[in-house]
Amino acid sequence: MTSNSTFLDAMREAAAVAGDERGFRFYQNPTDSTFTSYAHLDRQARSDAAALAAAGHAPGEVVVLAFEPGLEFIRALYAVFYAGLVASPVSVAAMRQPEIARRRLEAIVHDAGSRLVLTHGTALLPLGLAEGDTLAGARIASLASLDSVDGSADDWTAPALVPDSLAILQYTSGSTGVPKGVMVSHGNLVANEAAITAAVGITAQSRTMGWLPHYHDMGLVGQLLQPISVAADSVLTSPNQFLRRPNLWPTLLTRHRSTHTVGPDFAYALCTRLVTDEQLEALDLSALEGVITGAEPVRAGTLAEFAARFAPAGFRARAFIPAYGMAETTLLVTASVREGAVATVQADADGLEQGVLRPAAPGARASELVSCGPPAVGHEVAIVDPQSGLRSAPGAIGEILVRGPSVAQGYWERPDATAETFAATIAGDAAGHRYLRTGDLGALVDGELVITGRIKDLIIIRGRNLYPQDLESTAAGLLPSGCLSAAFEGTGSLPVVGLVAEVDTARVSAAELDELAAQVRRSVAEEFLLPELGVALIRKGTLPRTTSGKVQRGLTRSLLADDRLATVLTLGFDRVGAP
Repeated sequence: MTSNSTFLDAMREAAAVAGDERGFRFYQNPTDSTFTSYAHLDRQARSDAAALAAAGHAPGEVVVLAFEPGLEFIRALYAVFYAGLVASPVSVAAMRQPEIARRRLEAIVHDAGSRLVLTHGTALLPLGLAEGDTLAGARIASLASLDSVDGSADDWTAPALVPDSLAILQYTSGSTGVPKGVMVSHGNLVANEAAITAAVGITAQSRTMGWLPHYHDMGLVGQLLQPISVAADSVLTSPNQFLRRPNLWPTLLTRHRSTHTVGPDFAYALCTRLVTDEQLEALDLSALEGVITGAEPVRAGTLAEFAARFAPAGFRARAFIPAYGMAETTLLVTASVREGAVATVQADADGLEQGVLRPAAPGARASELVSCGPPAVGHEVAIVDPQSGLRSAPGAIGEILVRGPSVAQGYWERPDATAETFAATIAGDAAGHRYLRTGDLGALVDGELVITGRIKDLIIIRGRNLYPQDLESTAAGLLPSGCLSAAFEGTGSLPVVGLVAEVDTARVSAAELDELAAQVRRSVAEEFLLPELGVALIRKGTLPRTTSGKVQRGLTRSLLADDRLATVLTLGFDRVGAP
């Protein structure tokens, strides 16, 4: 593909290069799928964009896209880009709390100042909304309604977009209140897709496949827009289809001889546990060249177990590409691509607690950390001391700062938050460069980034820095398969730690709950030398998570304090609330 200044250029070039030969195939279920080509998307988008313009929607206006996974969302995204509008994809999942989902959608529509919510079919019915309704001043319209507006592909005029024109308003998964909208420009998209292409090696001849949510940065930018940027074939299905049948992911990879896929750590662990021996015999993963893992902590154990489990199906461990990124950097910041196995660091656990990354001595407590690779081309990663703002010494753990063309424009209508997060400087840096504060902790080892945790999630006990994922990993070894946990620094006068763990009450009897809680408490407290530990067991599937599946530790602590978790047993708490 040639160099493009906007992502609309990339979309139009994909249509010219691939025509009707390549495009997107979406699986509604394991057997039924629908295909649309890049040329068809281009023709439809010109007609849809003309209809949006005829309806009075001008370039730069934000359109909220409230869709279930499917080709209809891709059509809507094309329509918005071709009209020069700004796309804001949102989740329509109501689950068991439709009133909360509706309030979140309303808050986003209000914050974005949108006049139009595009949707399809019955996507919004669980939220009590339908076509023709008004939400926070925005009209709800179906995608099909564009067919009835006067305008055709011949009426389309390309909008006057430039690299700085906004393309996406990506609302992050906030734990409380209204999430912040990250302003991603066309230039940001082009730069990040080029970075992904260079790092991962995706070309027009690649065949991508995925199931991630289309409204999340990893699913939107890495899974959906990346194949467009190189005009590659792509196969998709929905998160629900994958979660119901984890084997569907490797099955579709096999069926389409896919070369690239992407997913978070939990998905690889899920497949390792739940794909049966019989299912494994029908798989062929030998075509996989790049298997990206990110969006949550990359665990060396997960990768090793997945590689061993699927080796008989032709999977090669070197296909794994640990990566680091976030919505504020459009997506990718670093990626670890190598000929051999994934690079790991056997870090001294005591050193991590002191803020230093050093090799573990033989017999000493160790944590195996995964390298997420060097910064993408044209980007810089710096590690600074969170207190002094100075660059950290080699091997020292500090906050990760990022600079480069993929860094987004800031937060929508939030100048103070934008200045705080997107305009960080390094003390003593004569150049005065501005960086994005990621809020993540890590270190550079031989030029490659190693993530150690989140600043806000860090548990500080008697001068020691504990990472909640380490405590959660210990607890996971004691919990029934598939159950998650969240660790956090407690509240109150004592420096205690709290841990909330899901428990499958269908597999653990009431008589066994006391012993399970005691065992979790004892094992975690002993391994990490904790003076106190409060353990709360809650029903499986009720631990608060973001739209991308990350555990929301702060929200978990808040809900526990307010007695708003589905608690079945507590131990070590004075009450159901603050430990």
